[in-house]
Amino acid sequence: MTKSIKNKNKSRIKSNDSSKLSSLIMKSSMIFVLAALISTAMFLGAVDFVTPKTLTTFNVENLNGRIITYAKSDELSSFDSVWNLFANANKSKASSAFNNISRQAAYLGGDGENNKNNKSESEYTVKLFGIFPIKKVNITVFSETHLIPGGLPFGVRFYTEGVIVVGTSEIETEKGTANPGKNAGVKTSDIIVAVNGAPVSTSDEVARLIEASKGETISISIVRDGKSLNMNLKPALSNTEKKYKSGIWLRDSAAGIGTITFINPENNSFGGLGHGICDIDTGSLMPLRRGSVVNTDIDAVIKGKSEVPGELKGKFKDNAGTLFANTKNGVFGILTENLASDENFTPLPIGLRSDIKEGKASIFSTVDDTGIKKFDIEIIKIYKNSSDSKNFLVKITDPELLEITGGIVQGMSGSPIIQDGKIIGAITHVLVSDPSKGYGIFIDNMLDSMPEVLKTE
Repeated sequence: MTKSIKNKNKSRIKSNDSSKLSSLIMKSSMIFVLAALISTAMFLGAVDFVTPKTLTTFNVENLNGRIITYAKSDELSSFDSVWNLFANANKSKASSAFNNISRQAAYLGGDGENNKNNKSESEYTVKLFGIFPIKKVNITVFSETHLIPGGLPFGVRFYTEGVIVVGTSEIETEKGTANPGKNAGVKTSDIIVAVNGAPVSTSDEVARLIEASKGETISISIVRDGKSLNMNLKPALSNTEKKYKSGIWLRDSAAGIGTITFINPENNSFGGLGHGICDIDTGSLMPLRRGSVVNTDIDAVIKGKSEVPGELKGKFKDNAGTLFANTKNGVFGILTENLASDENFTPLPIGLRSDIKEGKASIFSTVDDTGIKKFDIEIIKIYKNSSDSKNFLVKITDPELLEITGGIVQGMSGSPIIQDGKIIGAITHVLVSDPSKGYGIFIDNMLDSMPEVLKTE
């Protein structure tokens, strides 16, 4: 009897040990799987090929897949809260990479949403398998807009807000050379907005006030990198001109030719160039005081060559509109003449950066007196996270355009790019080493930079 009881106890002990071992193996497996998923989430969240930092779409649901999903950052599940608690509890032990992902997955509160002009921008949490939060991204949702593709040239007469400093120089005086501007601390790219408290908008106004100082110290107000500064400048009497000078070279206006990218048929607003109008000497964006759009006829082409950019030449005609803004992603304004009346100008849907793919596309451009033509190009590389005016690399493949211009030339900036029947962007820059190649801008970057006053509800 006693022996039988002992055998039963041994059997129970073996059974308990087996159960404990199975339970341990199961727990270890779960921990391993969880660790693998966390490691995978950390890795995927650290690289942009899974999802860029910035996304544009017409519908967020279209972005969701089986592996990667997107959820509003203020819509945390119970699992998200546990994940964040776990991350905080292990903060001292976790690696820097894990801490970074944990912070990215933390609840920030608010959605930063902006519903003006049929566009909203919100912060979303990227989740692995719809469960594990791995990073934050900004998603801008656009309405499905139709715009008239441009391709027609336009002239610009541009006057700055204030005057731009393009350089300083020495002045010959009776006592030797002097550089009043440099001594005062004035730098290239500064914008002079007032002299002795009087607002200035032309270089002639500045010159008159400098000369009227009779050599007395004057106060100049400038804007540098968006900040306002005041400086004291003592003009010097030029030994050759017998006038008081500042030694500052200034620019207050510009003119040139570009291409219209799109026209909004609802209000005749337009966007063009795809990049800003910058000072030729400093490379700085010129602050717009007022500007006009002018009808232009292309009458000559300087063909582009390696290291020698080409150019479209044209004649300015009558005024056709007004400029409202000069931004890093294009110029924008209103056309007073209905330049979009041509039968070829049919509104097309816009294509966002998520719609663009490498391969064949086309541009509309005017490179001679025969009007707008369609030319073949190829998109050879896309930079999804880019926010400037160099978002993808293109190559001109059309034999006719290569024969006429050699590729991309000055004046073609703004030529709309069409792919799969959608306006996806515009030509912006040429590669100086190879004029058959250049850059394009996403149409959503241009629309983002468009002044609110020009947008339709």
